[in-house]
Amino acid sequence: MNEKFDFLPLGSIVVVSGGIKKFVIVARALQVNINGCKQFFDYAACPYPEGMNGDRLMYFQHTDISRVVFEGYVDDDEIMMCDNIFNAMEKTEIERADVRKLKRSMVN
Repeated sequence: MNEKFDFLPLGSIVVVSGGIKKFVIVARALQVNINGCKQFFDYAACPYPEGMNGDRLMYFQHTDISRVVFEGYVDDDEIMMCDNIFNAMEKTEIERADVRKLKRSMVN
């Protein structure tokens, strides 16, 4: 996980590639168990403006974002948190999930 990019802050609202629906980012740098295999996602989000519906979230990578509608709040704590996330990412060997590949496997 050497690729470095700027995480969007929590509360940011984005549109994911291939869609028009807005989502609000509620979590970053997640390990998710998919079919018994741990995979890594940059973000988890819920629909905007609806918010959480049960415990359902949409997971995606930073490369899946087609448009940033609103960027959330940034302060020194946010900057420190992003540094901590990247330090942890450098040490993990968990595979980054390929969202397109996962979608295809769910359709088949």
